[in-house]
Amino acid sequence: MSIADNSRDQASKNNPDEASQVKDLQKSMSSIKHKLLFISSEGGVGKTSVIVNFALALSMRGMKVGLMDLNYNSPEIHKIFGFEVEAVGERDKPFIPVGYTDDLKVASIQSIIKGRGETGAWGRPLMIPDIQRFISSVDWVELDYLFVDTAAGPGEKLRAVIQAIPDAKTIIVTTPNKISGDSAKKMINFFRNEKIPILGWIENMRGFLCQNCGQRQELFSSGPANRAIFLMDIPFLGRIPIDPAMGGCADSGDLFFEKHPDSEVAQACNLIIEKIK
Repeated sequence: MSIADNSRDQASKNNPDEASQVKDLQKSMSSIKHKLLFISSEGGVGKTSVIVNFALALSMRGMKVGLMDLNYNSPEIHKIFGFEVEAVGERDKPFIPVGYTDDLKVASIQSIIKGRGETGAWGRPLMIPDIQRFISSVDWVELDYLFVDTAAGPGEKLRAVIQAIPDAKTIIVTTPNKISGDSAKKMINFFRNEKIPILGWIENMRGFLCQNCGQRQELFSSGPANRAIFLMDIPFLGRIPIDPAMGGCADSGDLFFEKHPDSEVAQACNLIIEKIK
């Protein structure tokens, strides 16, 4: 029995409110064809940028895409898109995601954090029921793809997210340095112990093309760390380079993938998308 099945069975044995939440979760997820959960073992690997680029790439192909920010420690996706999130009260549902375009919708758990601030509960960390309630409250209507951003690292809250999004395929994002590679291996072992399937892993920030000399430069050592991940028999989905223009887009409020659709980063993202479609 899967971890999600266990969650649903347990809820049915508990109080009616929990059983109702499970029904809401099932309804919220039932109209989504593909669910992709992006994980990193540590912060600073560029996972959020990867997710935003993937979501934009698919929506630009005419796919209906949802982008859910469940980084309960530091939600940032609404800032990248320039959205002001709506505060969600304790019993407000359903929650309507914000439309960036007709084909791309965004929902952020910042809505619950903001709602807490307005009710005087600011500063209290989100609990597992808060996270599950938000996931079940979003009315996506119908999607081809749902991309989910999560907080870095394993733990009970990550387990709760996985329980709440049944049939999601998980993708691990890492960088080409030893510390990130070693941490990713620990995350893989956590998933295996929990019997959570992994679709594959992505190596982000793998070098950049120098704008002055035209030579490829590496910011991290390409030593044995990520080669060890290969030995764990996890499918490798691809590498994404760094582009100096990313910083400029962040400062100006532009979305990199829209402004530089022919860049090496965009090409790398499109190649990976072909593997996860």
